[in-house]
Amino acid sequence: MLGIRKTGKKRGRIVNLLVLSMLIVGTIPLIISGYNLISYNAGILDTDQKLLHLQICKSVASEVALFLRSSANIITPVEKSVEIGFVSDNPSAVFYDSKTRDLITALFQSHNRIINIRVLYLNNRGVQAGYKIDEASPINSELMDTIQRCLSSDYFHISRPQYSEDFNQVLFVIGKTVLINNKIQGVITMVFSMADVMDTVRRAHQSSNTAFVLDGQGNIILHPEIRVIRAEINVADSPIFQELRKLRSHAISTFPFTDRSSGRPVDMLGTVYMIPDSVVGWGVAVQTPAEVANVVIQNMRRQTVYWILLSIILALLMSFLFSQQISIPIQILTQKTLSITDGNFSERVDIRSNNELGILAENFNLMTEEIEDYIKRLKQAAEENRQLFLGAIRTLAAAIDAKDPYTRGHSERVTRYSEIIATELGLPTEEVENIQIAALLHDVGKIGISDSILQKPSILTEDEYAVMKQHPELGGNIMSQIQQLKHIIPGMRYHHESLDGSGYPRGLKGDEIPLAARIIGVADAFDAMTTERPYQKPLATDEALEIIHRKAGQKFDRRVVDALAAAVSRGLIDLPNPEDVKKPRYVTSN
Repeated sequence: MLGIRKTGKKRGRIVNLLVLSMLIVGTIPLIISGYNLISYNAGILDTDQKLLHLQICKSVASEVALFLRSSANIITPVEKSVEIGFVSDNPSAVFYDSKTRDLITALFQSHNRIINIRVLYLNNRGVQAGYKIDEASPINSELMDTIQRCLSSDYFHISRPQYSEDFNQVLFVIGKTVLINNKIQGVITMVFSMADVMDTVRRAHQSSNTAFVLDGQGNIILHPEIRVIRAEINVADSPIFQELRKLRSHAISTFPFTDRSSGRPVDMLGTVYMIPDSVVGWGVAVQTPAEVANVVIQNMRRQTVYWILLSIILALLMSFLFSQQISIPIQILTQKTLSITDGNFSERVDIRSNNELGILAENFNLMTEEIEDYIKRLKQAAEENRQLFLGAIRTLAAAIDAKDPYTRGHSERVTRYSEIIATELGLPTEEVENIQIAALLHDVGKIGISDSILQKPSILTEDEYAVMKQHPELGGNIMSQIQQLKHIIPGMRYHHESLDGSGYPRGLKGDEIPLAARIIGVADAFDAMTTERPYQKPLATDEALEIIHRKAGQKFDRRVVDALAAAVSRGLIDLPNPEDVKKPRYVTSN
């Protein structure tokens, strides 16, 4: 009996210790995970808010930029008509001609955004169409200023938008000088309604996110509330405008700041974005009160604390009821499960029990075996698909190389050199593989070049060389049809670009050229120099490196050139056997 009582007391102490341990082990991780979950979700919500700002900014900026470009393009037919109808003996005639009046009247009738069109001679007289502009209105002042600017010096001018009481819309003026024989003969002006852009700005005004457009002097020129535009508010001293002034075209910045315009400090989250390709220096700003942006996070904190407390209570109750029977098997299952989530699918559970936990353990082991086998088969299939994909690309590259007897194996060698250079630069494995694919396909555009040019046994003429230079662009266009390869197209398309902008097809400079293209460009040049071509004998490695070094910083990226030289010095690059590269010359009739 004593022994039994001792066993009972001892068993009770073990249960209490187990309960206490389970409570500590269960609650501390729960609290930590809850805190991490709050922080993680707070980060996600913050990122989502910034992404929303970014989307709003880009949407408004894109709409404004498109609106400005399309409005400016409307002037072109009028400009061309004036140039065609211009007579040097009577230069003012075309500005009063009925055909000019009919043309601008037709334009006015076909475009809802046009308010007024004028075609004026040097004396500020001519023809006009559209609605009459009140001479005392602010938009008329902008119109007169635009006319004077274009007649004096400015070739093209876009005015500051103004709210018009007469039209109950925001209007702006575009003016363009009529320049004939390098002499100013007159001016074309158009007054446009910005109703479409205002609709975009109003749509962006959602969930306390306020979007507005600023000009280069800090004036709010577009805002979802007309009263703000009418008030002609200048925010040049605000953090929003100060941040906008720091940006270049296409740049964006999101930052917290304190708004004191209402007389009391309000913490805000703001984003500014320069309107791309804008000749007027306008920018888009979006701002949201911090308390609005953080309300979801605060609610989530309260909900998380509530669920943590509830989970602790439930864990305590369950530990008292089931700790001795299920705690150890569950811990084992938990440990094995965590191990499997880390990728160790060889783990198995050893629980000898005739109850449901034993069945669970057996099924768990069966499941992990099937998962392990499935993962192995998936990896094998993925590797087979990858090899099949690379084999197809290599076959395509070899077929293109075969069109030119002097470039047999060229794509494979450029691929090998590019891989070595990329590895030497310490690039990630995935990026190295992308560069390999781009290098294999860098000459795929030659499939669109005539064989008579590719196989010409002598130096190409200027016209032939101009055709040959089209192959990077052709290759990029061909591969752009394959969605999965779009990320490697820049490496193919720009491998003939030069740092100084003298390359082709786009004349990119410096960092505008993708790193992959810079690597492939150096590898391509190195292979061209060290293999026989119709226009040269193969150079020795040292000679080729010397030439490439001389062009570093001008044509080639110096880091890439240094990586190539380092690889050569370490014996990583072996030149091909000349007899394996050279083939008999032949010319087709294509």
